[in-house]
Amino acid sequence: MTGFNLRLHAESLAVGMVPAHVNLALTGGTAPIHGSLTTEAGRTIVFPYSLAAEAGRDVRVEGPFRALAVDGPLDLALTGILARLLMPLADAGISVFTLSTFDTDWILVPADAAEKAADVLNTAGHTVDIEATS
Repeated sequence: MTGFNLRLHAESLAVGMVPAHVNLALTGGTAPIHGSLTTEAGRTIVFPYSLAAEAGRDVRVEGPFRALAVDGPLDLALTGILARLLMPLADAGISVFTLSTFDTDWILVPADAAEKAADVLNTAGHTVDIEATS
């Protein structure tokens, strides 16, 4: 099986944990991916890092991250995609936060490790197109 094509997006992202009792909506920015997932414990949000200061004291914010998107759409019947992408990153000591949409998979890596992540994935046989940061 051949490697995957990915895009390393330029914009910095944040991941936040919003407690169940907090009502928060962060809008704006040009994030390549943003949104929320809700569980009993609260709501996990992905949003532009430039808005992190607006999250408030009750929200635990991590970041900045940069997003790697696998070129899609991907067939939902495919198996092992994330495993093939994450193993080289794990071996290189790069932490990840993963998300999947209907069309593709997203891997958030710490912004200060983004270039290294791209190099690691390229070395592993994948192709990473890097958007220039401003």
